[in-house]
Amino acid sequence: MDKTRLKNLSISELESFITSVIGEQKFRARQIFKWIYQKRLSDFSEMTNMPKTLRAVLAEHASIDKLEPRRILESSENDAVKFGFELIDSSHIAESVLLIDGDRRTVCVSSQLGCGLGCAFCETAKLGFIRNLTLEEIIGQVIGINDYLHNRGDRLVTNIVFMGMGEALSNFDNFLSSLSIIMHEDAFNIGARRITVSTAGVIPSIEKLMRENLTIGLAISLNAWNDELRNQYMPVNKKYPIKDLVAIAKKYHDQTGRRVTFEYVLINGITDSGEAANALEKLLGGFPCKINLIPINPVNTGKIGGTFKSPSDRQVEKFAENLHDRGLSATIRKSRGQDIMGACGQLALYEAS
Repeated sequence: MDKTRLKNLSISELESFITSVIGEQKFRARQIFKWIYQKRLSDFSEMTNMPKTLRAVLAEHASIDKLEPRRILESSENDAVKFGFELIDSSHIAESVLLIDGDRRTVCVSSQLGCGLGCAFCETAKLGFIRNLTLEEIIGQVIGINDYLHNRGDRLVTNIVFMGMGEALSNFDNFLSSLSIIMHEDAFNIGARRITVSTAGVIPSIEKLMRENLTIGLAISLNAWNDELRNQYMPVNKKYPIKDLVAIAKKYHDQTGRRVTFEYVLINGITDSGEAANALEKLLGGFPCKINLIPINPVNTGKIGGTFKSPSDRQVEKFAENLHDRGLSATIRKSRGQDIMGACGQLALYEAS
């Protein structure tokens, strides 16, 4: 008999399973929910507030196995940890990253194996799209990282960013189900203001998200200042060009009250010019948004991919100053975890060099 994997169920689906399959009262589902996500148990026998007979029946009919980390790589700067989690019935692993910043513990979650959008400066894209991660596999990353933090006496995860492998909004149902668990008071209890989803700019998916009336953060990977460049580096732009991205970002802000973040990769001599700053002012000036400047990160063996080179620190600072002078809100993202291939665009199942 195949066991039901409870971590692939929403709270309402779990309640239905408990009442219709197990024959117990609905409140038992809430108890199990807390044991799975708050206490992070993987053995029904340890659920001490339920009868032994019920625990035995659950063990017969259901599974609450954890994703096991095949490897854990800690950055030399002590500000990032990369995890490679073994998946269910798969030889692949899903990579996710813990970012440590003061009291904040942010998990960069993967939602797919590989990615089908083909962005030129992203190592994940080189894998192509393999498959979507299940709800259990998405949530399992957060559980595993909370185990890691607990075992070292640290505080648990405070923030979630869907910026790992894949396009979360293209795995919409599992992404949405994972949000319901992440935000649930009997699970991780992480509020919408501490959750962000990143997208390469698939506009129908953003519109679908807006129909859910959530107030999570939205980050759009812009990465170029005109359609010609963006077409070259991000093929998705040929279908959803920059002007349409800016328009949907304004709608998202109007609906949620949250400023959209535009992620902008800095490539020496290409995206960091005065011309680029002028163009960004025209695109985003007067619009309450944020620009997250990301100097392109090393890839694979530690060499810069293709002909892309990162600007110097001073060039990056100068570009940020140029944007500030134009009235734009721009921040420089500190790249954490480069030495463990855990920084932006580096997740691709590679070992650290």
